[in-house]
Amino acid sequence: MKILLLAGGAWYHDQPAHRRALMACLEPHFDVHMTHYPERALDGDLSGFDVIADYTSWWEPSEAQCRNLLAAVANGTGFACLHPATASWMNSREYHDMVGGTFVFHDPNMETEASRHYKTREGLLESSAITEGIGEFEVQDELYVVDGDMTRWRILARSQGHPVVWTKPYGKGRVFSISLGHDERALGHPSVQQLYVRGIQWAGGRLG
Repeated sequence: MKILLLAGGAWYHDQPAHRRALMACLEPHFDVHMTHYPERALDGDLSGFDVIADYTSWWEPSEAQCRNLLAAVANGTGFACLHPATASWMNSREYHDMVGGTFVFHDPNMETEASRHYKTREGLLESSAITEGIGEFEVQDELYVVDGDMTRWRILARSQGHPVVWTKPYGKGRVFSISLGHDERALGHPSVQQLYVRGIQWAGGRLG
């Protein structure tokens, strides 16, 4: 599968360690084309990619770039919204309708004074090809509160009541969203890696 991986935006989600961890997770399984210039990629032809995976943070596209992405997914290209991407594209309501929700804040009940890293317990609530065999696990990660119409989601995992993994359709395309993956520690967790890989495979139509 050929994957376009969009990176860039806020510096705290675009460090060399993030890039290494993302590639270590995805490159053994996919033909990954990572770009730190999402505006250039989204100005081009997206039809050659099986899945577009978004790890941008607080990045805003032009209207034309947004239309290009939405059209590609509506026509059948898979899409994976990875960790910070629910806090990106804040100028595009259509993007957040596609992924299902928008980052609002970190759960204050889980925040420590030292950092915004939480030891969260992920409970897989629904059996699916994405979650099969993973079971419950603990990971040091951020816990996002996401606002959206959850009646349109298939929620696969929650932590402290908050959805952390979900899927939904968008036209002919499949959309996979996961709020886990803040840093190399979280991205290196075996269960998080499995969810990333299987979620992208599902978005690309390779899993049922």
